[in-house]
Amino acid sequence: YFFYNTITITKFCLDFFEVLSKHFPSDNIICSPLSISAALGMVLLGARGNSATQIETVGKNKSFVLFLHISTLCYLKVPDDQCDIPGGIHSQFHDIFSAINKPTTSYELANANRLYGEKTFNFLQQYLSSIKKLYQAELEIADFQNAAEETREQINLWVETFTNGKIKDLFAPGTLSADTMLVLVNAVYFKGQWAVEFKKENSKERPFQINETTSKTVQMMYHMGEYKIATIEEHPCQVLELPYKNGDLSMYILLPKDYTGLTQLEKELTFEKLTTWISPGHLKEDEVEVYLPRFKIETSAKLNQYLEALGITDVFHQGVSDLSGMTKTGGLFVSHVVHKAYIEVNEEGTEATAATGGGVTTTSARIPVKFVADHPFLFFIRHQKTKCILFYGRVSSP
Repeated sequence: YFFYNTITITKFCLDFFEVLSKHFPSDNIICSPLSISAALGMVLLGARGNSATQIETVGKNKSFVLFLHISTLCYLKVPDDQCDIPGGIHSQFHDIFSAINKPTTSYELANANRLYGEKTFNFLQQYLSSIKKLYQAELEIADFQNAAEETREQINLWVETFTNGKIKDLFAPGTLSADTMLVLVNAVYFKGQWAVEFKKENSKERPFQINETTSKTVQMMYHMGEYKIATIEEHPCQVLELPYKNGDLSMYILLPKDYTGLTQLEKELTFEKLTTWISPGHLKEDEVEVYLPRFKIETSAKLNQYLEALGITDVFHQGVSDLSGMTKTGGLFVSHVVHKAYIEVNEEGTEATAATGGGVTTTSARIPVKFVADHPFLFFIRHQKTKCILFYGRVSSP
């Protein structure tokens, strides 16, 4: 099931990150392409006319176009009991979320998707049942006209509860108003345990070179062991795979040769290059000395402007928005699409067993490869079974 859908999400990930990075050229960034893709799918289910066409033709990503187009056709033309036929697009999405969200002790992942719609609009039951079935999401009726601030507090509380207190204050006071009509909330939290922990006693303060004139002292984690690594000569950079407990997920780090290389790497990175670099033909097991800073990143973004930069404009503007698949009441448009992602990376992992040795010595005759992340880098977290990128980000200043 998964192959086609994860290709589309990965391509969309790179397109979206390109737009996001232009607005945040030197900031830490974290986003979840899977979650944003699902959010767009939810909007498309209710969009019609040019509003739907713009989402279908988002950016240059023809695979994502086809994916969304088929999703819409499924909703519009296929009987409800056939909408999740095995191998179908919605079935793939459902299977991806089921695989990723299955109970596990190796990582915490909370993904919150919910729509809040102004109560004066009569939302269609077909739409409500479809987003619940296909995206495990709900549309909450809200009284923005008379109680915008109370609604804001309710939304914030729901997100905070859903993410176990990790994501707070999604909407700042005054963000929502009596003019607000439809809000799409997407919040994602992740914390994983490494397959092999970085021992805290090995973490030391080391300099991190942010740019030519600025450096800062960070807590640099350290471990020496067997890792999959590749050196990409043409860019140049190193690619390292750090597996999480049980092997369900891995973090991949793309580290330029020095602090000047990140901008060029971001500019030139394509789906084909990324796929090639993390393939078994490139990543090889080796003895690696890994230096990686602790980092904690939280990115909150109103996605309207970034999606408009990709060509999705009508759904955000009253008078041209056509969301007649959600409601037959005219005038509805999407007021806010808010995405907030949070990730924490530290030493925590499974306790090393006696068979793994002390972690800092080796009897191998090989000279260890050094991987020293003491300057800005890209990273992403991939679910190995589905090959789906859950998070994609940049560390500019840990």
